[in-house]
Amino acid sequence: MLVFLNTRASYGRAASRWERVLPELARRAGPLEVHEIGSVDAVRARLVEALGHGEHVFVAAGGDGTVNLLLNAIMAAGDVPGVALGAIGLGSSNDFHKPHARESIIEGVPVRIDCERARPCDVIRIDLEDDQGRASTRHAIINASLGITAEANASFNRPTRFTRAMRRLSVDAAILASVVRTLATYRDIECRIMIDGDDQGTFPVSNLGVIKNPHFAGSFCYDTPIEPDDGRLGVNLCEGLTRFQVFATLAALSRRRFSGRPKTRSWIGERVRVEADRPFALETDGEVVSARRAEFTVLPKRIRCCA
Repeated sequence: MLVFLNTRASYGRAASRWERVLPELARRAGPLEVHEIGSVDAVRARLVEALGHGEHVFVAAGGDGTVNLLLNAIMAAGDVPGVALGAIGLGSSNDFHKPHARESIIEGVPVRIDCERARPCDVIRIDLEDDQGRASTRHAIINASLGITAEANASFNRPTRFTRAMRRLSVDAAILASVVRTLATYRDIECRIMIDGDDQGTFPVSNLGVIKNPHFAGSFCYDTPIEPDDGRLGVNLCEGLTRFQVFATLAALSRRRFSGRPKTRSWIGERVRVEADRPFALETDGEVVSARRAEFTVLPKRIRCCA
């Protein structure tokens, strides 16, 4: 088991959380080989080296962004049978771990390191084009989004003094502060949406979530019937929301209620294409990039995930 440790997760609090859980981790998993993350290239090089030595269990110790970094390094290594992805939730939201199992919590930190009970899970492939026409490919295992969620995530990653104060109170308070900050300047994105090749139309997108896990951003959760290994993508659209409707929708999502709400639509599919009238922030497992077009494809049971 090779652990990739991001001590900078959760704005530097990951290091103390790691020290707190390390004794119990060692008791459960035995001796751990730890590689402290320095750069993306170093992670990829170390992972390829470990694969060459027969290692097949890789654990991301950090937040959802760390999970995403390790996932993309594994995907870049090619189709290697038997690889398992685990995680130790040292971040702020830790959506990869949700819903939490009681036995998976160590000193308040969620962990997924049981490779014996690893199960095949789907991966989202995202082929995107930026405003300069440059193409690239990313992967996600939790969800992807554009609109208010992605913009607020970018704001959360660039905190103000007020947001930092909120973060000390709770993750949900900091997320809400980021949403408020985002709404001050946000305007809907005109997007054409296609599901499995069928043109659904053009919408003023307030938020669009493409999900494999209904949990996102703290306590928010969709009610979409989606499973990690069902070969499908959940697609949830909010269109033309007023500021009041944004907060009403967030309140509903905190109670896992979304379907049937005003100005919302939901689909289930295997391929989703989005084309916008201007560049937009695209969030994948908490990491934000800029895009103008994006196509989301499900890769069924592409990787094993530890329990």
